[in-house]
Amino acid sequence: MGPSIVIDGPDPGALASVYGAMLDWKLDTCCDWVQVRADVLRWERGSVTRVTADPADFFGLPPARVAVVLIDFQNDFCSPQVAAGGPVTNTHNAAAAVRANTVAGTAAALGARILYTRQVLDPNRLTSRQRRWERPDGLCAAGSWGAELYLDPVPGATVVTKHRFDCWQSADFVDFLDSHDIDGLVITGVELVCCVLYAVLGAAERGYHYLIPQDLVSGQDPGEDTDNLAVRNYLRHNRPRHLLPTAAPILDAWRT
Repeated sequence: MGPSIVIDGPDPGALASVYGAMLDWKLDTCCDWVQVRADVLRWERGSVTRVTADPADFFGLPPARVAVVLIDFQNDFCSPQVAAGGPVTNTHNAAAAVRANTVAGTAAALGARILYTRQVLDPNRLTSRQRRWERPDGLCAAGSWGAELYLDPVPGATVVTKHRFDCWQSADFVDFLDSHDIDGLVITGVELVCCVLYAVLGAAERGYHYLIPQDLVSGQDPGEDTDNLAVRNYLRHNRPRHLLPTAAPILDAWRT
């Protein structure tokens, strides 16, 4: 039987929400102590449905049911050429892209699915509200060099297009996962403050097993002490059991 806690205080619901988010626990709240005691008794008798998933269950999946997702490693986000002779501000993105591509090649050889996403700005695919915030020649504009992948995809990989930050809004992305019976995700990519964060929250919302190797997610260099750090801290506090320093434990598990 898993651990259970009773939270008492002026606002137990708020406390339960905070601790539930921090610890990845599903918590039910009740201010009726008679009901609480009844629920505890039912739990002890085994008649309460309990949460059975754990991030460690990822390692029980065969590689074929896992997708290594490489989010938006594109020229506009990773190539030093975008600096056009000025200061290069995406060196961390470029390094993460190289590491992620290397991991993807190894993972593919071990049987995992490899999925690259490309964010492509196409005003014709946006709503009127979305268009008012975009320039047609903005980052990753359709048909531009900046929208192309920074590195060639590994053999056998699939490349899908999305038109906003959130990969879960791409029908091609979702269809790939569904058609290959994917249940686990290794989330890598850029930028931490938007596209990577959307991918993580979407995976959690939809119930996937997922892990995030910290050396394979990145953002623009100037954000290392500000917004990138804020996202890393959010994940560290809110999703700690989904974080790994590197992808080595995943690859090692698939080799055995």
